[in-house]
Amino acid sequence: MARPTATRRPVTAALVAAALPLVLAACGEPAETPSAATSPAGAAGTAGAAGGSTSQAADDPPLTPPSSVVPPRVHGTAAVASYLRGHDLTGLTRTDDEAVTEAVLTSCPGGPTVARDVGPTAYARSWEAPGGVRADVAAIIYPDLAPAAKAAEPLLAAAQACRAPRPARGITTTVANQRRDVAEGMPLGRVDVTRTSPDETRHDYVGVVQVGNVLVRLTYSSVDAKVATEKGSTALALLARDVQRL
Repeated sequence: MARPTATRRPVTAALVAAALPLVLAACGEPAETPSAATSPAGAAGTAGAAGGSTSQAADDPPLTPPSSVVPPRVHGTAAVASYLRGHDLTGLTRTDDEAVTEAVLTSCPGGPTVARDVGPTAYARSWEAPGGVRADVAAIIYPDLAPAAKAAEPLLAAAQACRAPRPARGITTTVANQRRDVAEGMPLGRVDVTRTSPDETRHDYVGVVQVGNVLVRLTYSSVDAKVATEKGSTALALLARDVQRL
Protein backbone atom coordinates (compact mmCIF):
# COMPACT_ATOMS: atom_id res chain seq x y z
CA MET A 1 0.00 0.00 0.00
CA ALA A 2 2.52 2.57 -0.92
CA ARG A 3 3.15 4.46 -4.10
CA PRO A 4 6.19 6.32 -5.31
CA THR A 5 7.01 7.58 -8.82
CA ALA A 6 8.71 5.26 -11.30
CA THR A 7 8.53 4.05 -14.86
CA ARG A 8 7.81 0.38 -14.39
CA ARG A 9 6.10 -1.83 -11.87
CA PRO A 10 4.99 -5.46 -11.78
CA VAL A 11 1.33 -6.10 -12.37
CA THR A 12 -0.47 -5.68 -9.06
CA ALA A 13 -0.86 -8.96 -7.24
CA ALA A 14 -3.17 -10.17 -4.56
CA LEU A 15 -2.67 -10.10 -0.86
CA VAL A 16 -6.19 -10.87 0.14
CA ALA A 17 -8.67 -13.68 0.29
CA ALA A 18 -11.05 -14.15 -2.61
CA ALA A 19 -13.82 -12.25 -0.86
CA LEU A 20 -11.56 -9.24 -0.27
CA PRO A 21 -9.64 -8.47 -3.48
CA LEU A 22 -7.02 -6.18 -1.94
CA VAL A 23 -3.84 -5.95 -3.98
CA LEU A 24 -0.97 -5.58 -1.49
CA ALA A 25 1.91 -7.03 -3.50
CA ALA A 26 3.20 -7.12 -7.04
CA CYS A 27 4.97 -10.06 -8.61
CA GLY A 28 3.75 -10.35 -12.19
CA GLU A 29 4.89 -9.05 -15.57
CA PRO A 30 5.93 -5.37 -15.48
CA ALA A 31 3.46 -2.79 -16.70
CA GLU A 32 3.63 0.99 -17.17
CA THR A 33 2.42 3.00 -14.19
CA PRO A 34 3.30 6.38 -12.70
CA SER A 35 2.77 5.28 -9.12
CA ALA A 36 4.91 2.22 -8.49
CA ALA A 37 8.55 1.22 -8.73
CA THR A 38 10.72 -1.84 -8.97
CA SER A 39 13.97 -2.17 -7.03
CA PRO A 40 16.61 0.34 -8.18
CA ALA A 41 20.28 -0.42 -8.53
CA GLY A 42 21.23 1.57 -5.45
CA ALA A 43 20.56 0.19 -1.98
CA ALA A 44 18.29 2.36 0.16
CA GLY A 45 17.54 -0.39 2.64
CA THR A 46 20.62 -1.65 4.49
CA ALA A 47 24.34 -1.05 4.47
CA GLY A 48 26.85 -3.76 3.59
CA ALA A 49 24.76 -5.85 1.21
CA ALA A 50 26.38 -9.21 0.67
CA GLY A 51 23.63 -11.79 0.95
CA GLY A 52 22.06 -10.84 -2.37
CA SER A 53 18.53 -11.64 -3.51
CA THR A 54 16.77 -14.92 -4.01
CA SER A 55 13.35 -15.89 -5.33
CA GLN A 56 12.49 -18.83 -3.11
CA ALA A 57 9.07 -17.55 -2.10
CA ALA A 58 6.13 -18.15 -4.37
CA ASP A 59 4.76 -15.17 -6.27
CA ASP A 60 1.66 -13.54 -4.87
CA PRO A 61 -1.36 -14.80 -6.84
CA PRO A 62 -2.77 -12.25 -9.33
CA LEU A 63 -6.14 -10.63 -8.79
CA THR A 64 -8.11 -8.17 -10.86
CA PRO A 65 -7.64 -4.65 -9.46
CA PRO A 66 -10.77 -3.07 -7.97
CA SER A 67 -12.81 -0.71 -10.13
CA SER A 68 -12.69 2.07 -7.53
CA VAL A 69 -10.20 3.31 -4.94
CA VAL A 70 -11.13 4.61 -1.51
CA PRO A 71 -9.48 8.02 -0.96
CA PRO A 72 -7.10 8.09 2.03
CA ARG A 73 -8.65 9.65 5.12
CA VAL A 74 -8.17 10.06 8.85
CA HIS A 75 -9.44 7.11 10.90
CA GLY A 76 -10.52 7.74 14.48
CA THR A 77 -7.91 6.82 17.07
CA ALA A 78 -10.38 5.15 19.42
CA ALA A 79 -11.94 3.07 16.62
CA VAL A 80 -8.57 1.89 15.29
CA ALA A 81 -7.22 1.12 18.77
CA SER A 82 -10.34 -0.87 19.62
CA TYR A 83 -10.11 -2.86 16.41
CA LEU A 84 -6.42 -3.65 16.92
CA ARG A 85 -6.98 -4.78 20.51
CA GLY A 86 -9.52 -7.32 19.29
CA HIS A 87 -7.59 -8.38 16.19
CA ASP A 88 -6.29 -11.94 15.86
CA LEU A 89 -4.67 -13.91 13.05
CA THR A 90 -6.64 -16.94 11.90
CA GLY A 91 -5.13 -20.26 12.98
CA LEU A 92 -2.52 -18.66 15.26
CA THR A 93 -2.40 -18.30 19.04
CA ARG A 94 -1.49 -15.04 20.73
CA THR A 95 1.79 -15.37 22.62
CA ASP A 96 2.71 -11.94 23.97
CA ASP A 97 -0.06 -11.62 26.57
CA GLU A 98 -0.13 -7.93 25.71
CA ALA A 99 3.27 -7.58 27.39
CA VAL A 100 5.06 -6.01 24.41
CA THR A 101 6.07 -2.47 25.35
CA GLU A 102 7.14 -1.02 21.99
CA ALA A 103 5.65 -0.96 18.50
CA VAL A 104 8.47 -1.22 15.96
CA LEU A 105 7.93 -0.75 12.23
CA THR A 106 10.62 -1.72 9.74
CA SER A 107 10.65 -3.14 6.23
CA CYS A 108 14.22 -4.28 5.54
CA PRO A 109 16.80 -6.02 7.77
CA GLY A 110 19.03 -3.35 9.24
CA GLY A 111 17.01 -0.61 7.58
CA PRO A 112 15.26 2.40 9.10
CA THR A 113 12.71 1.87 11.85
CA VAL A 114 9.82 3.81 13.31
CA ALA A 115 9.06 3.02 16.94
CA ARG A 116 6.70 4.20 19.67
CA ASP A 117 5.89 2.98 23.15
CA VAL A 118 2.72 0.88 23.17
CA GLY A 119 -0.28 2.92 24.27
CA PRO A 120 -3.41 4.60 22.91
CA THR A 121 -1.73 5.36 19.56
CA ALA A 122 0.64 2.39 19.25
CA TYR A 123 0.00 -1.35 19.14
CA ALA A 124 2.14 -4.49 19.01
CA ARG A 125 1.20 -8.15 19.26
CA SER A 126 2.64 -11.60 18.44
CA TRP A 127 1.23 -15.01 17.53
CA GLU A 128 2.49 -18.52 16.78
CA ALA A 129 1.23 -21.84 15.49
CA PRO A 130 2.47 -25.44 15.23
CA GLY A 131 5.19 -26.08 12.68
CA GLY A 132 7.28 -23.06 13.58
CA VAL A 133 4.88 -20.44 12.23
CA ARG A 134 5.20 -17.05 13.89
CA ALA A 135 3.68 -13.64 13.18
CA ASP A 136 3.63 -10.20 14.66
CA VAL A 137 1.88 -6.92 13.94
CA ALA A 138 2.81 -3.39 14.92
CA ALA A 139 0.79 -0.25 14.19
CA ILE A 140 1.07 3.45 14.93
CA ILE A 141 -1.85 5.88 14.66
CA TYR A 142 -0.97 9.43 13.60
CA PRO A 143 -3.14 12.53 14.04
CA ASP A 144 -3.31 13.24 10.31
CA LEU A 145 -2.30 11.97 6.86
CA ALA A 146 0.85 14.10 6.46
CA PRO A 147 2.77 12.82 9.52
CA ALA A 148 1.78 9.25 8.66
CA ALA A 149 3.11 9.67 5.11
CA LYS A 150 6.32 11.25 6.42
CA ALA A 151 6.89 8.33 8.80
CA ALA A 152 6.06 5.78 6.09
CA GLU A 153 8.37 7.19 3.41
CA PRO A 154 11.74 5.84 4.67
CA LEU A 155 10.19 2.41 5.31
CA LEU A 156 8.68 2.23 1.83
CA ALA A 157 11.90 3.43 0.21
CA ALA A 158 13.87 0.81 2.14
CA ALA A 159 11.48 -1.94 1.04
CA GLN A 160 11.84 -0.88 -2.59
CA ALA A 161 15.64 -1.03 -2.49
CA CYS A 162 16.19 -3.60 0.25
CA ARG A 163 19.45 -5.49 0.16
CA ALA A 164 20.56 -8.18 2.54
CA PRO A 165 23.12 -7.50 5.26
CA ARG A 166 26.37 -9.41 5.41
CA PRO A 167 26.39 -12.82 7.11
CA ALA A 168 26.69 -12.49 10.87
CA ARG A 169 26.83 -14.94 13.78
CA GLY A 170 26.46 -17.91 11.45
CA ILE A 171 23.28 -16.55 9.82
CA THR A 172 23.09 -15.71 6.14
CA THR A 173 20.29 -13.37 5.06
CA THR A 174 18.87 -13.03 1.57
CA VAL A 175 16.01 -10.88 0.29
CA ALA A 176 13.65 -11.19 -2.67
CA ASN A 177 10.53 -9.65 -4.19
CA GLN A 178 11.30 -6.16 -2.94
CA ARG A 179 8.33 -3.97 -3.83
CA ARG A 180 6.99 -0.47 -3.34
CA ASP A 181 3.51 -0.06 -4.68
CA VAL A 182 0.06 1.38 -4.09
CA ALA A 183 -2.85 -1.00 -3.47
CA GLU A 184 -6.36 0.42 -3.48
CA GLY A 185 -4.98 3.83 -2.65
CA MET A 186 -2.80 2.53 0.20
CA PRO A 187 1.03 2.87 -0.03
CA LEU A 188 2.70 -0.51 0.42
CA GLY A 189 6.23 -1.85 0.84
CA ARG A 190 6.99 -5.57 1.04
CA VAL A 191 10.04 -7.83 1.13
CA ASP A 192 10.61 -11.58 1.42
CA VAL A 193 13.48 -12.24 3.84
CA THR A 194 15.21 -15.61 4.20
CA ARG A 195 17.56 -16.35 7.11
CA THR A 196 19.70 -19.48 6.96
CA SER A 197 21.52 -20.77 10.05
CA PRO A 198 23.17 -24.14 10.77
CA ASP A 199 19.90 -25.21 12.43
CA GLU A 200 17.23 -24.08 9.98
CA THR A 201 16.16 -21.85 7.13
CA ARG A 202 13.34 -19.44 7.98
CA HIS A 203 11.33 -17.27 5.61
CA ASP A 204 9.66 -13.97 6.53
CA TYR A 205 7.05 -12.02 4.63
CA VAL A 206 7.44 -8.40 5.74
CA GLY A 207 4.82 -5.86 4.70
CA VAL A 208 4.35 -2.20 5.65
CA VAL A 209 1.21 -0.35 4.62
CA GLN A 210 -0.14 3.15 5.18
CA VAL A 211 -3.89 3.20 5.69
CA GLY A 212 -4.70 6.90 5.86
CA ASN A 213 -3.28 8.08 9.16
CA VAL A 214 -2.43 4.54 10.33
CA LEU A 215 0.89 2.83 9.62
CA VAL A 216 0.94 -0.97 9.94
CA ARG A 217 3.75 -3.52 9.74
CA LEU A 218 3.13 -7.28 9.60
CA THR A 219 5.77 -10.00 9.62
CA TYR A 220 4.74 -13.61 8.94
CA SER A 221 7.45 -16.23 9.48
CA SER A 222 7.61 -19.91 8.51
CA VAL A 223 10.10 -22.59 7.52
CA ASP A 224 8.02 -22.84 4.32
CA ALA A 225 8.54 -19.87 1.96
CA LYS A 226 5.15 -20.34 0.27
CA VAL A 227 3.32 -20.36 3.60
CA ALA A 228 5.09 -17.18 4.73
CA THR A 229 4.26 -15.30 1.52
CA GLU A 230 0.68 -16.47 1.03
CA LYS A 231 -0.42 -16.30 4.66
CA GLY A 232 1.43 -13.08 5.34
CA SER A 233 0.17 -11.19 2.31
CA THR A 234 -3.41 -12.30 2.94
CA ALA A 235 -3.26 -11.40 6.64
CA LEU A 236 -1.91 -7.92 5.88
CA ALA A 237 -4.55 -7.36 3.21
CA LEU A 238 -7.40 -8.31 5.52
CA LEU A 239 -6.04 -6.15 8.32
CA ALA A 240 -5.57 -3.15 6.04
CA ARG A 241 -9.05 -3.48 4.54
CA ASP A 242 -10.58 -3.66 8.01
CA VAL A 243 -8.78 -0.51 9.14
CA GLN A 244 -9.71 1.23 5.89
CA ARG A 245 -13.41 0.68 6.70
CA LEU A 246 -13.22 2.24 10.16
